[in-house]
Amino acid sequence: MKEKELELKFQILDKKQLENFLKNFKFLKKEKIKDVYLDTKDAKLYKKGIFIRIRDNKKLQIKFNYSDVVNQNKISLHEICSEYSFNLPLSEKDVKKLNRILDILDLKSISSPSMEELKAKNCLMESIVIEKERKVFTDTKFLIVIDEVKGLGTFVEIETKIKEGESVGSLKRKMLNLVKDLKVKRITTGYNELWWRKHDFKVYLQGRYLLEEDYKKFSRNKL
Repeated sequence: MKEKELELKFQILDKKQLENFLKNFKFLKKEKIKDVYLDTKDAKLYKKGIFIRIRDNKKLQIKFNYSDVVNQNKISLHEICSEYSFNLPLSEKDVKKLNRILDILDLKSISSPSMEELKAKNCLMESIVIEKERKVFTDTKFLIVIDEVKGLGTFVEIETKIKEGESVGSLKRKMLNLVKDLKVKRITTGYNELWWRKHDFKVYLQGRYLLEEDYKKFSRNKL
């Protein structure tokens, strides 16, 4: 299943503000999530902006922005992506759909619904693990996600599906307005990048997406 979504992420700098902030939204659910990211030994997928993960041993998820993948020299923010999700274990009906995605990403296709084959043919291994406790709220238009991410901090994500013809700029302004009274730091990456930034800064800097301050400091290009 393909979904194109817009997501803005912020690190919470004052957790005391959260309780009053969340009173404005309808609570949907609370859950614990464990994401195991697959990559090559040299983090080839991460460097291209391709994210393949296994969520809670139940789903295979592939996320990327095709424009960013094919335009590696163009600076962009990690805000818009297409997401493809497959239930695990894979089934025969998934093979054709999955192979179409693998072909787009210049990865090797599989002949059977096998995660082991997918890993072996593409030299994939368990790369990093992101664990979080998540609370999800809504105001009918947007999802408001509060993540307590192990080892990284507390974050709020504002998410929405992008409808055909809908203005991304207008959506972003509405999303930014939701957090205007919160003390936050804009995060222009995913948790994957934040993990690399903390644990291996050299690999982090080779990623497709960086925090804004790192673009300005370490890249010749400017956002």
